[in-house]
Amino acid sequence: MFIDASVLSAMMTDEEEARAFAIRIQPATARMTSPLAAANAAILVSDALGLSPTEAGEAVRTFLQLMNIQLLAVPPRAAVLATEAYEHYGQGGHTARLSLDDCMTYACARYYRQPLLSNSDRFKQTDIELA
Repeated sequence: MFIDASVLSAMMTDEEEARAFAIRIQPATARMTSPLAAANAAILVSDALGLSPTEAGEAVRTFLQLMNIQLLAVPPRAAVLATEAYEHYGQGGHTARLSLDDCMTYACARYYRQPLLSNSDRFKQTDIELA
């Protein structure tokens, strides 16, 4: 399962969906995210909890360890997959209106052949397998 920043930050800030995400993550034997998602989550957590970005980044790293979520490198092939995702689902021509961050998340999930766990409804309008 590839976990995006919206899920990480929702769980870390105890948003309404946090417990539902924890239940969905629990049975997954493969749990992963990217450095981009971790950095994005740190920024979201920093804003939500009033922490410095550095403090929030440390909290995200600790959370990933506690939840047994691997931080995997963004593979070079993700650039091609993200560009293709933007062409099909990007902000200009598709109702999903995926941003660059969304396209990179899509690309990593696609590259690692993992279902995507996200708090965003945008991915429901794409062909990515959802967790």
